[in-house]
Amino acid sequence: MTKKRFLLTGILCGSLLLAGCSALTNSNDETGQEKEQKTDKKTEEERIEDKYFVSVQDYTGEGYTLDNGEETDRIAEENRDEVESAIKKYFKDEYKTEVKVHNIVGAINGATVFVESVSKPHFYSYAIIPIDKNKKVIDSEGVWSQEGQVETAIVSGLYAWIYEEEFKELDKFLENIAEEYPVIGINEEANENVRGSYFLTPYYKVTVYGGLFKDLLPDYIQHPNWSRVDWQRLLDSKSLDASMTSITIQMYMDKPDVDPDKKVFEEIVNKITEKDNIPAGNYSFILHDNTIDKTSAQNNKQNSLKKGAPNYIVKE
Repeated sequence: MTKKRFLLTGILCGSLLLAGCSALTNSNDETGQEKEQKTDKKTEEERIEDKYFVSVQDYTGEGYTLDNGEETDRIAEENRDEVESAIKKYFKDEYKTEVKVHNIVGAINGATVFVESVSKPHFYSYAIIPIDKNKKVIDSEGVWSQEGQVETAIVSGLYAWIYEEEFKELDKFLENIAEEYPVIGINEEANENVRGSYFLTPYYKVTVYGGLFKDLLPDYIQHPNWSRVDWQRLLDSKSLDASMTSITIQMYMDKPDVDPDKKVFEEIVNKITEKDNIPAGNYSFILHDNTIDKTSAQNNKQNSLKKGAPNYIVKE
């Protein structure tokens, strides 16, 4: 009897032990599944991030695309000399401006060509050259630009040139900000290759919407070789409407995998607000994380911190 009880007790304990082990195994399996699900979710997010976003320090424009541009991009590159010659001629004929070509990006029925002015006024811009995909032919005589794009670029460059001392002060100010805080600007190569619009630096873009636009552009077309002194003399008799000028400052966190720092953002906004002797205009400030969408050369993430319209930082 004692022996039988002992045997039953042993079987019962063994069963309980096996059940416990089984429960523990199931528990561990569930934890593993949960971890796997979390890993899968994270991997999907990382996959999207890896597909579109790169560190701003590494970005020079590679990966920038326009809709349905694969074939026209190839045709344009195969005829690069012809494309460059046609674009340079267009800017010279239409705007009396010598430019150099930085990058060509295919689009649906043509290619967008990013350029930079050779001399002052300094600006970036672009023009479009049509391409017949069926005939694989470049239309050198059909070069065009979007309405107001080149004109605004020229006038923005003129504005920065005429007020050169104030812009030097702004440049120095922002360079000091980048030394004091964990923030950086964008690479100059990105401006050259894919962000070609208006007067640009690694930290900001200048856009002139009116006022000076109407006054200066006809004079520039008529007198493309005027000196800075000539332009300053012309402006002596004209009023400057600062509200027609936008200066958009964009900076990025210098370390990966961190959100834009709110304290840093607020302190920089305060410093811009208090800063004197910089160009007149409506200032915006945007602080991004460390990434940029390589396909569009922008960072439009919801975590970006922004100070701007309608509450601009106004400098008269």
